[in-house]
Amino acid sequence: MSRQRFVAPGFEPVAKVFDKYHDAEKPGASFAATHRGKQVVDLWGGVRSDGAPWDDGTVCVIASGTKGICATAIMMLVERGLLNLEAPIESVWPEFAEGGKGQVTVGDSLAHVAGVPGLERSISVEEISDPILMAQYVAAQHPITPLGIPSYHAMTYGWIASELLRRVDGRSIGTFVREEIASPLQLDLHIGAPDSVLPRICETTRAANYNYSAMAGDDVDPRLQYVYGMIPAERGTSMFAKSELPGGGGIASAYAMSRLYAMLVNGGELDGVRLLKPETIEIARRQRSVGNDPLSGRLLRFGVGFELNPNPSRLGMDQWAFGHTGAGGSTHGAWPSMHGSFSYAMREFQSENADSRGIELLDVLDECMSKAQ
Repeated sequence: MSRQRFVAPGFEPVAKVFDKYHDAEKPGASFAATHRGKQVVDLWGGVRSDGAPWDDGTVCVIASGTKGICATAIMMLVERGLLNLEAPIESVWPEFAEGGKGQVTVGDSLAHVAGVPGLERSISVEEISDPILMAQYVAAQHPITPLGIPSYHAMTYGWIASELLRRVDGRSIGTFVREEIASPLQLDLHIGAPDSVLPRICETTRAANYNYSAMAGDDVDPRLQYVYGMIPAERGTSMFAKSELPGGGGIASAYAMSRLYAMLVNGGELDGVRLLKPETIEIARRQRSVGNDPLSGRLLRFGVGFELNPNPSRLGMDQWAFGHTGAGGSTHGAWPSMHGSFSYAMREFQSENADSRGIELLDVLDECMSKAQ
């Protein structure tokens, strides 16, 4: 069933900001938000990369926003007793002990302190499309950064999460997400998109001089090439969307992601469907790591896979915010103090230091939610 653009009374300023960036002639996007369990914003606009209008069925790559989906899946396994966050990761995945990193706990391995933010090897597109093979490469990699200090595992986080899930559940993370998250909640989100979704994908484009934020500047640690150099140019295309790329290749709409986080901020339940207990979500968003990334120098703060405020990511003003941003400007998360959730997914990737879209949208959403409290 198709949807109509919707803005609840009192949230009209959000639409004004959104339309400033995504009118009929500009690169398309979608933005959605919930407040106290109800949808208050559901917007889309602009054009797809093929020139067609962005509509209610358009989806796109959400880059590292995918990590929030992975974190949700992991916590479902924790709640079922299949994963123990405090157990050494080698107890689930013995091969990960290579290089002395096996005693990192399962929970900490998902808080970016496992010492393997990248891989010291070249990776082909065919290899990166195989999450089991990539997990083997991550397990064999000796630490690049000190264990226990957060260093952003841009892609390797996804393979750690997917392999932990596969070891205890037997399914791939894409299958698990489809059967245990997307289907029960009726969410249009995917890690490995089926053929039926491919025609609805808006392929991403990049603004002139786009670069990953950690790679910007004149004094870049050469080891960051191990982190970001493996990300394929094909990410964001319909051709590559079928691949399970759990660290940064998820496909979704803002509407779906806003509702995923609505479930999380509402104690694990949405529309009468419960995926998690409130206490499990509290564990997920409890700080497990904080510090300056030894490669980028950026302050990092993580729960079990979720970015936590305050950090450089654009999760809004709520000091308790949790979620995950994505390269190029997307942002997805929850505001516990206001019982709200949000998601911004867009076609055009822009460099962080030149991108105000997400910041402005979250600022005006914050103002509207504050008035509606």
